[in-house]
Amino acid sequence: MIELRFSGWFQVRLATDPDPYDEPRGVSGYVHAYAGEPDLDRVLHLQPPGFSRSMCPQLGVAVDQVRQNDQQITGHPLLGASVNLLETPVFEGRNGVIADDGLEPIYPFVLEITRGDFRVVRSIVPDDPTFPYAEYLAGGVEGAVDEIREATGIADLVAVWRQRRLQLRAALEGLEDPERTATRERLAFLDSQLRAGGGAARFFFARMRYEYQLESQVTLTDPGGWLPEAANGTDSSWPCRFWLGGWDADVLCGFVRGTVSIDSPEPTKSTFGQPARVTDRRP
Repeated sequence: MIELRFSGWFQVRLATDPDPYDEPRGVSGYVHAYAGEPDLDRVLHLQPPGFSRSMCPQLGVAVDQVRQNDQQITGHPLLGASVNLLETPVFEGRNGVIADDGLEPIYPFVLEITRGDFRVVRSIVPDDPTFPYAEYLAGGVEGAVDEIREATGIADLVAVWRQRRLQLRAALEGLEDPERTATRERLAFLDSQLRAGGGAARFFFARMRYEYQLESQVTLTDPGGWLPEAANGTDSSWPCRFWLGGWDADVLCGFVRGTVSIDSPEPTKSTFGQPARVTDRRP
C-alpha cells in the first residue's frame, strides 16, 4: 500500500446561521460579502480561486509526504503535487435539512492529484447520488488545539486579527472604492469580534473529520510510472481520511490535513465509531 499525505490552506465563502445556506451576500450571520466582492458561493477551494481577501494565508493543498508500507519515501516525484476537489464541492448541510451542524457532507467529492503530466482522479460512489447521506457525512466536531497549532503555525488567532486590523487601518486612506468601503466593513467585523473577546476566532481550534471510501473508476495519466499502485488497485476502495479546521472567519479560510491510501486490499473499517446521525427535516 502507498499512502499520500497532504495538507494546506483552503477557502470557502459561505453564509452562516441564521442566514439561509444559499444567501449570496450575508445578512444575519457573521459572514458577509463585502463591497465589490463576488457573491458567497459555498464552494470548497483547495487551490487558489479567482478571488481571496488580502492577508489570507497562501492557499493551496499539496502532497507533503509519501509513504509505502508505513515507510517514508524521500524524493518521491509526487511530493508537492496539487490536491484538488472537482465539480464545485460544497458543504451540504442546508441549515439542518440534510445534516446537523458539524456533520455537513462535502458533496460531490471527486479527488484529483496532479503534477506536470501526472493526473489521478477518483470519487465516492454513493448509494443515492440525488441526496448525499451516509457516505458523505462528517464525523462531528472536536477540539484539536495542539494539532491545529502545529499544522498552521498559529498559536493565537486573536493576536493575528489584532495585527491585521492595524495593517488594514494603515492601508485604508490609500484605497479607492469599492476596496475602501470593503476594508471599512472588514474592520467593523474585526472590531466587533475583538470586542467580544475573539468571537468567531473560537472556531479556529476546532476541526471536522471525514473518512471517505473512493470506489469509482480510476482516471489515471502516469507517463512516468510514478504511481503504478493506482493502475493496479482499481478493484479495491481507497480510504481518504482528512480533517478541516483552523477556520479563520476574517479571510474565510481553513486548514486541511489528510491521507489517501492507494491499493488497499479491502475497505478499511471506520475509526470514527458509530455512524453520524442524519437529520432530514423535509416535509
